[in-house]
Amino acid sequence: MNMHRSIESAPSVPAVLVFPATHPDGQEYVEAARERGEKVIAASSERGMECAPELGELAMLPYVHEASFPDTFLELVRRCHITRVYAPVAAVHSWLSRFIAEKQLAIHLIGESPIKREMGRFNRLMDKVASYRTFIDQCAGGTSDLDNLEIAAIFRMAGKIYGESNEHKMAAMMAIFSSAPKGDVVEIGSLVGRSASVLAFLARRYRIGNVLCVDPWESRAATQHDSPDAVRMHMIGQREYETLPLDFVVNTLPIGLGSFNYLRLESAEGFEMFRKNRTVVSRQFGRVDYQGKIAVIHIDGNHDYAQVKQDCELWLSLLTQDGWLILDDYLWAHGDGPRRVGDALLNARAPDIERAFICGKALFVRFRG
Repeated sequence: MNMHRSIESAPSVPAVLVFPATHPDGQEYVEAARERGEKVIAASSERGMECAPELGELAMLPYVHEASFPDTFLELVRRCHITRVYAPVAAVHSWLSRFIAEKQLAIHLIGESPIKREMGRFNRLMDKVASYRTFIDQCAGGTSDLDNLEIAAIFRMAGKIYGESNEHKMAAMMAIFSSAPKGDVVEIGSLVGRSASVLAFLARRYRIGNVLCVDPWESRAATQHDSPDAVRMHMIGQREYETLPLDFVVNTLPIGLGSFNYLRLESAEGFEMFRKNRTVVSRQFGRVDYQGKIAVIHIDGNHDYAQVKQDCELWLSLLTQDGWLILDDYLWAHGDGPRRVGDALLNARAPDIERAFICGKALFVRFRG
């Protein structure tokens, strides 16, 4: 039996057994438990398979249906002082639950069965949808024609992608697309695609038009000069700028292929290219044609006042009648660029504004035709 060396050196330290640790959920649990400083025994029944190096050396156990499993399992428990077990596979969890109860073992089986956990996860998701249902309907101007499963799908999809767009903002995005005109959907500043994935889903759902994301993924362009030094200095070196666009593609390709593309350019450069050429080609998304008129635009680039002002002046010139602007971080703790630009826009174009509201720190504005 192969075991991690720390097992022999500190047998009195209570340990958690993760079995099978080769399951993706098991591997994730191993990494998190070790990060918490716990003693972890990672075990598997699959001999000869390639394992993630993060797991380290595996303890080998028979399959639970084999006659030798009970004795081998109990010996491992004894030798390694195992007091808890995490079992990410339903059959293993079920077997261990019965065995631990029958033998009255002083072992805690962590959590419910994987199937029950998934059902619980789904039920919590639908509870979230129910909590946002009235809000989405109200933001839509009465009733949104998105059904609850569509709303749930958007929350789940976006929730798996890193980003700072919160659920309130995403709910408002879902609402406004029911009144969006036909045209292009544009995002300035995409990071790794959380809000872009929502835009792609909604643009396809309502047959609005194709989606274009513009982001340079470059340190200089991302530096917020108007923000406090502590904030600006904290962000230096936090992002791997050659990895970000790759992560963006991975996150958006499943929902965007065929109706979605991106330009790795600063906003002004992207605007000039988009204005002159309504076709964008990339290796991952292929060729996508645009109409040259914008139905919905999400501005979430550099938040410095001058940059936000330029973004709005350039891109809003292409906004079609009845189009929507989403100006991110109108309420922002680290600067007032979006707020100043948004307030000026609300004042200067008041006669042209049909609706305006703030949600999830963003300003939503619909312009009259």
